[in-house]
Amino acid sequence: MMISEGKYEKALALIDNDQTLFGQLLQNTSGATRREGQLHVQLTYRRPFSQLLPHIPQRNSERFLLRQIYCCLTKCDENGIVTPQLAHHWTYNEERYHWRFYLRPQLSFHDGSVISAKVIAELFTQLKDWPGYQKELAHMESTSVINPHCVEFQLNQPDPGFAGLIADTRYSIQPVSQLFTPTVIVGSGAFQVQEHSDKRLQLQAFDNYYGCRALTDTVTVWQVSPQKDDSFCTTTLQADIAQDKRSVCSHYLSINGENIEADNGQQTRIEDGCLLMLFNHQADLPILQRKYLSQILTTEEIMAYLINAKNQIEAIPAHNLLPTWIKPFGIPITQQPLPEKLTIAVFKHQALMDCSEAIKEILNHAGVKCQINLYSFGDFHDKAGANRLNEDLILTSLNLDDNRPTSAFRWLLSNPVLHQSLTPENSKWLSKELINIRHKSPLTEYLRELEPIATAMISENWLLPLFHHRQTLHFEGILKGVSITAWGWPSIQEIWSED
Repeated sequence: MMISEGKYEKALALIDNDQTLFGQLLQNTSGATRREGQLHVQLTYRRPFSQLLPHIPQRNSERFLLRQIYCCLTKCDENGIVTPQLAHHWTYNEERYHWRFYLRPQLSFHDGSVISAKVIAELFTQLKDWPGYQKELAHMESTSVINPHCVEFQLNQPDPGFAGLIADTRYSIQPVSQLFTPTVIVGSGAFQVQEHSDKRLQLQAFDNYYGCRALTDTVTVWQVSPQKDDSFCTTTLQADIAQDKRSVCSHYLSINGENIEADNGQQTRIEDGCLLMLFNHQADLPILQRKYLSQILTTEEIMAYLINAKNQIEAIPAHNLLPTWIKPFGIPITQQPLPEKLTIAVFKHQALMDCSEAIKEILNHAGVKCQINLYSFGDFHDKAGANRLNEDLILTSLNLDDNRPTSAFRWLLSNPVLHQSLTPENSKWLSKELINIRHKSPLTEYLRELEPIATAMISENWLLPLFHHRQTLHFEGILKGVSITAWGWPSIQEIWSED
């Protein structure tokens, strides 16, 4: 009762500060409640969130939260259709290669400071030289303020899809100072951060949000360590891939204990993107060895190992980067001599760690000893950015956001883990092909143009797709009128209650 009423400190005192029991109680009381006329949503999650900043590498769930806390100038959907956000209108001069974006009046950040054309111009000027942005913004020569509500981007080459590129979470509008001294998170979106600690994340609806004010007043996500045995009817939010060792790709808001039918509040989708393995060019594996490794490290073999290890599989085999893309066909080759030892790099992500153990076991049967090197997510990306991820095989993930075409394009163009695994020549070829697409193609054609490039990379054994994650939401009796997002989270802006 105390937890349902938001009296968390009193509840903790009553149970003698038993954190394990407190976590179980939080799970049992998760959902939407109305207190004093306001709608509060309480969820639980199995790890702390990293600092919620758009300009640093982020995992899937953090990028979902960025969408709640920040806005971009525009929004791009899964089909490449661009719609307004902070900018209500934009124009593109095809001859001079410049874009103009016209801002809505009276826009403000969560701290009350004004969002103006000057702020936007300064932000993008800084981002152009920021680590990780150089490839994407290399063609942006300058930004200028036309008037307080109009900012211009001068490019040096054609880019009819630029309005979609800057709809990515990485281009969320934030104060320029936050790039350098992010002491308090200041966003521009539907929710503002009230508290972010290693215990919980608390969001409050932002009344001056440019669009429709969120139906939910507050959202609290508690960090609760996974329990060995979930109790009957426990409500949990597992909104990142495979936080539970019993499930390779578990990702849901659920009530455990009963089978919930699809018409009783269940939504399921196959994610856009996949888990994958990269062949690191620094290992200098001959092409025939890469082909043979791809031949024995099939998703079916890895899945069979995981099933034997009693892992619940919430995924389907991946044959290309996106589930809708074609399966490349290769000609089988005879057995090839393999190195006596191989190293595998992986970051702390339960599904990837499970896959690395499966690969190690399969290669062990082939006479190859494997060493798995485990990194934090931040260290993994830092090493890749410095070209110091030296392992023979690299396990990583491609997670696309709601702006699917530009999200896929961006990953191929500038993902540091991908490009450090390629030879300089292959990286240059890939960048050239992508820039050609950017020159000539509208956003609506991006995925069609990207598919043969990804297929060629797989056929040439630069990378090996492993699994597409199956995302499922169960919320019977808890949340109403809520859809599943591209990240597998419930759309928290839509949550409502008639109580």
